[in-house]
Amino acid sequence: MSQNKKVNLNSVHDLRQHTDEQLGYIMSQFDYKESFGLIDLKLGLGLATVIIAGGLFGIEKVYKLKLFEMYSITVIGVVLYGLINIILTLVNYKYKNVKYIGYKKNKDKVTITTWSTKYDPIYNISITFNDITTVTNEYQFKEFYDQLGYFNSNAFMKLIEQDLQKKSQ
Repeated sequence: MSQNKKVNLNSVHDLRQHTDEQLGYIMSQFDYKESFGLIDLKLGLGLATVIIAGGLFGIEKVYKLKLFEMYSITVIGVVLYGLINIILTLVNYKYKNVKYIGYKKNKDKVTITTWSTKYDPIYNISITFNDITTVTNEYQFKEFYDQLGYFNSNAFMKLIEQDLQKKSQ
């Protein structure tokens, strides 16, 4: 991890992006193992749309078919492309701002959603446990970044630990 990377303190986007990148490391300290299922699903759906578009182009160029000869193939391809994009849009809508999904060995699931507004240096975090209990909190970036712009993983880990302990309350 690039924990010693200096971040521009004047850019809320950079601060949030770098903090989101550290979530995997921080959660591994609490014995959570990151699940890449959601990312794999999104990549698979995106790859399927590229294959459909490329396949239609290739069929047209390789077989030198006219529009009327490959009309049914084009319609099927366009319908499949549209359905896959609708599914991808729904997945993105349902899992908006989800930055981390992890599991413990006892199958406890944690989903972390983060967001920030454009000009407000506040890191909003929502931790959902087993899709039931949700703990939401907001932290100022200065709580876990020093004056030079370096990430303080120990300070952030303590904040996350406090949120994880709220689960039992």
